[in-house]
Amino acid sequence: MLRALCIGTLLVGAAAATRGAEPGNLSGTWKLNREASDDPRKKMEEVQVQEGGSGGGSGGGWSGGHGHRGGHRGSGGQSSDGSTPGLTDRAAVWQTLQIEHADPQLIIRDGAGQEHILFTDGRKTEEERSFGGTTKIKARWKDGHVVVEIEPERGSSYTETYSVTADHKQLTVTTRFKGRGSRGDVEIKRVYDAAAPEPQEPVESSPPQTG
Repeated sequence: MLRALCIGTLLVGAAAATRGAEPGNLSGTWKLNREASDDPRKKMEEVQVQEGGSGGGSGGGWSGGHGHRGGHRGSGGQSSDGSTPGLTDRAAVWQTLQIEHADPQLIIRDGAGQEHILFTDGRKTEEERSFGGTTKIKARWKDGHVVVEIEPERGSSYTETYSVTADHKQLTVTTRFKGRGSRGDVEIKRVYDAAAPEPQEPVESSPPQTG
């Protein structure tokens, strides 16, 4: 009986280790590597030109909004004047990512504290964004990467591709906005480094009680 219990425990532990080491698993806390990433201000200016100078309603990489339906919950996405979030807001959203990935469920928390719940089996979810209406979202696997298709009610559709290195030390997120007319697509590449776990302070043991 004891031997069977030990074998069962080892098998469960091995299975958990295998899930954590899955190729393409995006789980982790990720911090933006500015030097390796595109300049978001310059790239978003290109997108705004294509949107007619207004910035559109595309959101530019999960710069979300109030309320949720299905896959989103989080804090607000509007400026004090009710306009679409500016470049500074987007930069704050992109600073960190916290990802929990237990396929097919994929939970992404951005730097603004907004949480997005996706499914990589292709099912669609919807998010209510105060500045852009209802946004339809679909995630799927493609060539070992997770591709998220985002279709706002207002503004251009775009995709985000998530790719993690084999050693799980770096995550690349490529946002691609579809070009209009003769204009080509606009891509924004963000590179994230895996955040080192915070050191745990040693627990001080209480001195033995003396009678």
